[in-house]
Order: sequence, then C-alpha cells, then structure tokens
Amino acid sequence: MRFHSVKAGDAGYAIYFPETSTIIKGSENEINVLNMIVAGKSCAELEKEGYVLGEETYLAYKKMLGDGIDNSLPERDRNHLPELVVHVSNDCNMRCLYCYGQGGCYNMKRELMTRETVIETLDKMYAIYPQIDFINFFGGEPTMNLDVVKVACQYVKENHKNTYVGMVSNGTYAGDELVELIKDYGLRVTFSVDMQPMQDMLRPLTGGAPSYDLVLKNFRYLRERTEEPFAVEITYTEEHRVKGYSPARLIKDIRRDFGDVYMVFNSVTSCNPRFQITDFSNFGESLDELKEDENLYNTSPFVTSIMERLSSGRPYYHFCGAGFGKTAVSATGDIYACQGNLGVEELKFGNVYEPVEVLKEKVISKSDELYNHNKAVDEGNCKDCYLNTYCHRCINNNKMETGDYYESPEKMCDMQKDVFDRVLKNLIS
Repeated sequence: MRFHSVKAGDAGYAIYFPETSTIIKGSENEINVLNMIVAGKSCAELEKEGYVLGEETYLAYKKMLGDGIDNSLPERDRNHLPELVVHVSNDCNMRCLYCYGQGGCYNMKRELMTRETVIETLDKMYAIYPQIDFINFFGGEPTMNLDVVKVACQYVKENHKNTYVGMVSNGTYAGDELVELIKDYGLRVTFSVDMQPMQDMLRPLTGGAPSYDLVLKNFRYLRERTEEPFAVEITYTEEHRVKGYSPARLIKDIRRDFGDVYMVFNSVTSCNPRFQITDFSNFGESLDELKEDENLYNTSPFVTSIMERLSSGRPYYHFCGAGFGKTAVSATGDIYACQGNLGVEELKFGNVYEPVEVLKEKVISKSDELYNHNKAVDEGNCKDCYLNTYCHRCINNNKMETGDYYESPEKMCDMQKDVFDRVLKNLIS
C-alpha cells in the first residue's frame, strides 16, 4: 500500500494512489492517517491516537491504497491484438533530420509493400490474432502507397467488422484518393507536424524544400471535405529548446494554425544525439504558461494524456505495449515488436510468408516474453517510483538513452514527475 502527496497551496494536498489511479483532495491530518494505515495501524489503534474515522472510512482509505490488489500480471488474451502497424512504405518523400527510421527506410532498402504482401500480412495476422482492434498504416510515408492501403481497407471491411483503420502521415498529400479512403472506410488520419519555422528546418521535403505551408494546406483541404485528420502528432527536440521554443509555444502555435484538433506530444526519439533533449525543465514550466488560457491548458496534450490514462481507473504495469499491445510488419513482411524496432534482429518475430503454424508459435512466444518482462513495477529504477503504474515509456527510447530496454533515463523520469505533480496541484487548487 502506498500514496503520493503534493502540497497545493491553501487548497491543502493533492493525494494520488498509484495502485488504484485515484486522486483526492486532502489535509495534513489525512496525510498522517494514511501514513499510519500504510504502517499497519488498525482502525482501533488510530482511534486511540485521536483519529476517529469509523470502520467504513478506514476501509475506504485502505481500498484506495490498494489493499488486497494483486500486482501480478493477468494472463494475456492471446487471441487479441490491440494494434497492428503495417509499413506499407519503406520510403519517404521527406527527410526529417531527427527521424529514428533513417529517413523512413530503417537502414533497409527503400521499397513499397506489394498487394500480395499486405494480403499475406492480414491473412497471417488474423490467423494468429482473430481480434485486431486497430490497423495503423505507417512508413516511411504511407500515402506513397495508397493502392495497397485501399486493398487492406477493402479486406478489413469485407472480413473484419470490428477492426478500424488509420494512418500516420507527414501531411504532404491530401488528394481525392485519400478523401475517398476516409469516406469509404472510415480511415482515421494523424498528421505529424511541427511549428513554423521548425517544420521547415527539421522536416524538409526530399530535396530540402520547406514543407509547412504544404502540410497546413493539406490539413485544411481534408478538414473541408471530411472530419480528418482527427489528430496531429508533434515532436519536441533539443533544437526547439536551444532556439528558445518551449513546449507551450509549440502547442500554442499548432493550436493557432490547426485549430481544435487532438494533439499528441512526443519528446524526440532520435539516433542523432544533436536532437536528444538535454534539459526537460521547461516541460513543467510550460504548464504554468499554458494556464493563462484555461481552454488551451485543459486541451493540451500534457493534461489530456494524464487525465485519459487516470480515467481508466486501472494501473498500467508495462513500460509500453511493444510486442503484445502492438506489433509491426515491415514492407517485406518481417514482423517486429513495434514500428520503432524495424531492423532490430532481437525483436524480430518472423515473416508473414512462413507457414502459419510455425509463425504463430514464434509470434506468441516472443510476445509472451515481452509481456512478462516489460513490466515497469519490477524493473530497474522504476520499481519503487510512485509513477510506475502510470508512466508510458518507449523501450526503444530507453535503449537509445541508457543502453537497456528496461531502464528509463533519469532526466525523463524527473520531467514526468514534475509535469504529473503540477497537474495534480492544478486539479486540486
């Protein structure tokens, strides 16, 4: 049993219970009571010390503290895959300087997935996982291969009504073919974007030309004809920080130009140390800057990501879902734990052209291994942290930063705590 408290000015304390993802407003008196309950004091013993709670309140505190909760992993549903990432393109028409996929090719041959391979991928992956919630078309740049995206969408529509489809695009294409895919198959689209002038500097087109105006024009073109893109994904790098652009400034500029769109905020994952963030202190400071506008603060990815995760009412025990919550297939049919691991032999599961019986055994075995080992509450410097049932950590980023899939960089941990605690205080005050 455990809890974490943060002083929230005159409002008292924000108290967070990691085992139950519960947040309450409390007083110093309640902090003392909770400490005694954690230490094993009974309701009667508390009363002797002057704390009259009543059995019902005492048991409610114990429940929030996680009394009786079994932190062991539940048996995973081996018939269910939440997300399948299909790399329909191993090439890209942009050359983002910080790209973890080496310009979209992942240090492999630049090529597109064939119709035969995408059908083989879907046949085999549905044979292994009868229920796939979401198929995400990825790259490289997936709009370079919309014929294959359409083949896959048709396959899903005709055979698997419970799967929805989506795509992460750099936003450089928004023609009629994409509009038709959105309308005919409910394709959910996410654009990867940056603020100007950083988009033009860090995310140039293949020949080095600027891309911001093109991406913004395409976003508006699609929005005029559909409800997509439903989200934009933004990435913060060391270059932003060095040039004096805070995360808050990036969020404000994107909101100004792209309007009321759902935002996903990522700190960069890059093989190039030039872009790896060296100081995360302005992340927490950005929350205070965003508070000047209540709507902007409440819809910022810092706040929405925390509230969405906590609103589930359940703890998260894994760093990430690589291999069991998500699995990726390359343009040539190789299966990996996730899109961040393409080309990494130790996280390769097999190839879709292998016999299904052989492939299923490989995929289930490797995914079970990741499921059972990728557990934040048991690993390294996370196991005693109050955020270890909340945090999401990319194991690929862990590997790049610390050399270990299951050890988080300390500077990232400090930032997560700072941001989380500030949101807690704001919730209460």
